[in-house]
Amino acid sequence: MKSYKRKRNSRGSGSFLPNRNHHESPANAYHSERHRIEKKNRLGYTTGTCAAGAAKAATIFLLTGDSPETISLLLPSGKRFWFPIKGCKKGDGMVTARASTVAADPNAPEVWVHIRYEENASYQSGTLSFAIHGGNGVGKVTKPGLPLAVGDDAIFPESQDLIRENLMELSKFMHFGSICQLSLTIEVPDGDKLARQSLSSKIGIEGGVAIQETPALSRMATPEAWHHWINQALTIAREVGVTEIVLTPGAKGERFARKIFPEAPPESFVLTADHIEHALLQSKAMGFTKIFYVSHFSKMLKAMTGKTRMSPKAFVTSLIPVYHLALVEKLPENLLTSLNQCKTPREGLDLLIRESAKNIFFRICQRAHRNLARILGNESPLEVILVSYEGEILSRFKTEEKFGRLNIQDHPFAPSMKPTPVERP
Repeated sequence: MKSYKRKRNSRGSGSFLPNRNHHESPANAYHSERHRIEKKNRLGYTTGTCAAGAAKAATIFLLTGDSPETISLLLPSGKRFWFPIKGCKKGDGMVTARASTVAADPNAPEVWVHIRYEENASYQSGTLSFAIHGGNGVGKVTKPGLPLAVGDDAIFPESQDLIRENLMELSKFMHFGSICQLSLTIEVPDGDKLARQSLSSKIGIEGGVAIQETPALSRMATPEAWHHWINQALTIAREVGVTEIVLTPGAKGERFARKIFPEAPPESFVLTADHIEHALLQSKAMGFTKIFYVSHFSKMLKAMTGKTRMSPKAFVTSLIPVYHLALVEKLPENLLTSLNQCKTPREGLDLLIRESAKNIFFRICQRAHRNLARILGNESPLEVILVSYEGEILSRFKTEEKFGRLNIQDHPFAPSMKPTPVERP
């Protein structure tokens, strides 16, 4: 009996087969995109780690006169690694050491530590005292909610502890003589310029960057870094008295949200990138009375399909869910064909706006609200607002605050989804 080998159908089967070439990538697209992103993200050191390494190197240079190229740095986890030093020098009654945030990049930002010392002839042994200050390029705290007082230098307590622990460890193996106090000044050249390119001002750090300590070796823009940023922004909003929080995926969405809520304080707007799930859970835990999520078309599609924890670049936004909604809403055949031929979400959005497909926008908001409200446990009032790329409100969907039921007043019903009246006896 002749056997037949079944031919593998890589394009799927079934009556519904939209143009997948425009909307879907190959099976390994996610892994290829992830590899491309990780290839671009360089390994770097935090400003807190750089400050601790430079402080230890400067102290060794002060006591021995030798400029170390690498030093053994003790991390908060108890582990060690060899930290590279760019150079040390003496002058003007102080010692200076430099450390780079990316060791292999000569153009990477640097952290400088200047050390001055005081001597006391009667001092023989005991605990050294340390004074840590911020210099040029280190910001000042301007808002409550951070683990620093308003007006202090933006050198976080974990970074100060890391510096002290490494210098105290050094004092056990090296003779400090009559030196009884070390005064450290941390400087970040071009720190004010770097701060304008970061989110420091949004958490109340002005005039420079913050000296913070996260894991010493970390990838830039990691989920952990975003979670830390979101927690700080929400804490500041709560400390200044904000009761309703507005979450937006990016800076453009924040500009649109500020126009929608012109009277809201600036602390109530929090950037989430693609970490909306973490932001929702933290907002609920901190007791905000209402949560707004303002997003444009592409990000709302991710929330609509339940993609709340994936990297924004590692997920190829697909228009297939929108095509499904168009089928359910029984849109004209020519519109379905045109939608299937759209290559990008923006092209699909422009088509829907031209055709005045308000029901589609409403259904997108409705399904996104359902997924996001499920994260909150349907306990906290949530409103989802879909805006165009020009900032126009396309649709919105909210939870009724008093009864916790879906409030769909002032929104159009799809022809196929109208409620059926119930006859009462």
